[in-house]
Amino acid sequence: MARPLCLVFPFMKILVLNPFAGTTREAEHCRSVARPDTEIVFENTADVYPLNYVTYIYYRHHCASAVVERVLRAQDEGFDAVFICCCYDPGLAEAREVADIPVTAAFEAGAHYVNAISQRYSVIATEDKTVHCYRELAQLYGTDSKLASVRHINLSARESYPDKTRPALMLKRTMEVARRCIEDDGAEAILMGCTLQSSPLTIAHKREVMGVPIIDPVLIGFKTTEFMVEAKKLGLPTLSRFGTWQKPPANEVAQLRATLKKNKR
Repeated sequence: MARPLCLVFPFMKILVLNPFAGTTREAEHCRSVARPDTEIVFENTADVYPLNYVTYIYYRHHCASAVVERVLRAQDEGFDAVFICCCYDPGLAEAREVADIPVTAAFEAGAHYVNAISQRYSVIATEDKTVHCYRELAQLYGTDSKLASVRHINLSARESYPDKTRPALMLKRTMEVARRCIEDDGAEAILMGCTLQSSPLTIAHKREVMGVPIIDPVLIGFKTTEFMVEAKKLGLPTLSRFGTWQKPPANEVAQLRATLKKNKR
């Protein structure tokens, strides 16, 4: 009789990257759901991207460049994966194109998760400026057909740090907007559209409103990252290199990176 297959995974090392300056409690939240043998390293990109939020399209462009460079260095340093801990998902597409390790991001992971557990979901954004981004990302990820609405709590991510805005205020506004998503838009699940603003909910153990689940993209994004590492260790595909994610020539990537480093000096 054949012996049952026993899968034993060695520990994994994951970089949780805040793609901006400033830290909150995301690393703590990731550790609360991580496998016992997962090593987590938490960093931000303050050395090359000094702002504490990403809201604007121009900012997102600069943020993405910082993310890609850190992902490539993480790969050289032996990390098994990188989790981009921001719901704008800056640098996700670019990093996946050039890196061989799995790269995940908060909104993509959260959008696929709510798409799987509900037939209609809403996103709670920070302010009116950010609404367009989540609609565009939902369309890019193919979850827009189930998107009931994108509403916001009228509070910039720039002001969403505990020393700037009371977490209780963010929690109150979020609950109010979530009820509108459910009552007016028919949402069956709520996805938070900002990792900074999802933290107060997780800390307060607010996982639902009116029976509707509220999804923290930090937790879902991190668990997705662990899954991708496990899949890769099993020899399962974690990315198609045909078409969209075809890798550019390595010598050209090296040339671009060298030029960028030279110009930053």
